[in-house]
Amino acid sequence: MGNNPKKKQPWSQSIKGPLSFSLVMAIVSGVVGMISSTGGSENPIRLDIGLACFGIAFIVCLLVISVLTMASKENDPELGKGTGVNRSSADPDKKFED
Repeated sequence: MGNNPKKKQPWSQSIKGPLSFSLVMAIVSGVVGMISSTGGSENPIRLDIGLACFGIAFIVCLLVISVLTMASKENDPELGKGTGVNRSSADPDKKFED
């Protein structure tokens, strides 16, 4: 609509960090799963188990990082003001006027 410049998000809120970390962890997990499931040097490499380990590790890492990111965000100071359920805990007996 308008000419609003896009604000650059800080690294902690960017998607690049969690995706790259999850990708690295998934690659490591896939390689370890693929090699350890062969059962010796005479057996063929199990690519199917390696891909399953890759997918599971990628999804789990993304979920854990997203939950930790949501838990670390602080609430807006305006959320602690109001009436009823949204009453400020700093002064619970304060009477609000309409």
